[in-house]
Amino acid sequence: MRISFINILDIFLVSIIFFQVYKLIYSTAALNIFYGIIVTFVFWKIVEMYDMKLLSIVISAFFKGGFLALIILFQPEIRKFLLIVGSRIFLKKFVLSLFGKSGGGTSSVKTETIDSIVKACAILSGDKTGVLIVIQLHQDIKEFIQNGDEMDAKVNIPILESIFYKNSPLHDGAVVVIGNKIVRTRAILPVSYNKEIPSRLGLRHRAAIGLSEKTDAICLVISEETGYISYIKEKNRIVITNIHNLKTKLEEDLFLNKKKFKNKIIDEHQKLI
Repeated sequence: MRISFINILDIFLVSIIFFQVYKLIYSTAALNIFYGIIVTFVFWKIVEMYDMKLLSIVISAFFKGGFLALIILFQPEIRKFLLIVGSRIFLKKFVLSLFGKSGGGTSSVKTETIDSIVKACAILSGDKTGVLIVIQLHQDIKEFIQNGDEMDAKVNIPILESIFYKNSPLHDGAVVVIGNKIVRTRAILPVSYNKEIPSRLGLRHRAAIGLSEKTDAICLVISEETGYISYIKEKNRIVITNIHNLKTKLEEDLFLNKKKFKNKIIDEHQKLI
């Protein structure tokens, strides 16, 4: 059998789709549902092999409405996948990758914006000030943000300090950063009810994890009790032990640094939620 370029492309595209689906449902209840469907399908084929007609009819009735059932069961994951794939930035990166070129950054975030966020976090962490900063990446997060006050201010250290100052009326809730601007303060995020989240983590961490379950946004949380900085993205929580590593991580996820980052240069404790 001759293998053509179309066959190779077909296998490649299917592999990408399955890999992206796995990433979306990893560490969620949907993963167990996915495994359950696979086990049931294999069991169905075994039943057919041994010609167990009655049991085969029962299981086949379940799979006849399989496509609709999958849409219902995996609605949040399918929605997230389509939102990411449909973004202009994702399409641009995919097209450029086909020609072996780098897509550059995921956003128009400047180095000075990252520096301001990192330095502000260092100051606020030292003062043990509670902080929740959300940085939008590919996916539009507006539909997941509730209430809050609209703002159109350039990201800088003084304004972040003033917002999260303990007596400030704006310090409660999240600050939302899109590009190089703060677009919302006192924002309310969807809280995660994942039972695997350690009980010591408060509402800010649960809100950050909740948003990361639904979008690809970066969330930075500073604990009022310990001053620790948590870097939360795609349900993963990383405790930053060195402020320079926060800058490295932000540059990595925002694709400002085009070189490959190696795990050994990031001296941090990582905990998977």
